[in-house]
Amino acid sequence: MRGTVIATLIALIAGFFSGYRLCHLRWETETERMNASQAQQETERLKKAMNDNRNLQETVGRLQARIKKENDHAKREHAILLDRIRRGALRVSVPTRASGGVPAGGCAADADRKARAELDPETVERILAVGREGDTAIRDLNHCIDQYHAVAKICGNPS
Repeated sequence: MRGTVIATLIALIAGFFSGYRLCHLRWETETERMNASQAQQETERLKKAMNDNRNLQETVGRLQARIKKENDHAKREHAILLDRIRRGALRVSVPTRASGGVPAGGCAADADRKARAELDPETVERILAVGREGDTAIRDLNHCIDQYHAVAKICGNPS
């Protein structure tokens, strides 16, 4: 009887440890499966982020090349215009009202007593500089807006 009790006790202990080991193996297997799944998901997210980053860099690069081209074109056009004004090939005048019987600025007045006054090249340059700076600021702002839209599109936040 004592042998039966000892055998039963040994069988219970062996069963306990076998069950514990089996449960532990199942838990490890499930944990490894979950870790592998999470690693796969993280890998996919990383690949997508890298692809998005590459697309964003390409888009921003194209936008920067475009704004540089636009600014260079505007500078060339402005330089050509200023050169024509300085050489006298292009003259700039503003309308004025003639006072009394003498036309303003030595220009002939029409029947409504209107005349034109020619501006000197330095004044024209200063006036054009204001417009050029404004145009540059508008191009820069549009470039900034285009970059924002590119980032929003790539990041999935359409605006």
